[in-house]
Amino acid sequence: MSFQTKRAVGQVYSGMFSRSLTALPTGLLVAYLAAHPAGVAHATPSDDDGTGQCTFILSQPKVIQVSGLSLVSATMRPGPCTIHATPNLSVVCLSAAGSGTQGECASKNGQDPAEVRYPYQPGTTYVVRGQGCASTFVPPYTLCQDFGPTQIAL
Repeated sequence: MSFQTKRAVGQVYSGMFSRSLTALPTGLLVAYLAAHPAGVAHATPSDDDGTGQCTFILSQPKVIQVSGLSLVSATMRPGPCTIHATPNLSVVCLSAAGSGTQGECASKNGQDPAEVRYPYQPGTTYVVRGQGCASTFVPPYTLCQDFGPTQIAL
């Protein structure tokens, strides 16, 4: 009976030893990562030249007809990304120059374009501006770019 007890104790030590050997590399890896965190905290393209971004296309304002009304329309559309990111927000704003107001803005989540419409007044200069945002897989997780303002007389 004492022999079986020793054997059982030996099996416990044997199991503990193999678990310790398995845990050792994991513990060392955690300690290494804590002491040497990843150095890159910004989104860059896969070749890491630092010039990557997501493109967005801000259209020039143009006059359109909707149900007999003349309106000025502008869009912000996501384009391709040269970084590991996905466009997640497009915002476009349109106003009359000198009106002192923000005008009208529209936004769209995801890959869909945002379109804004504003009342048309012949001879008016319109101001368009936009913002495009993309989600990344590394901090800062959301990258946004501002576009414009651009003015055009219609």
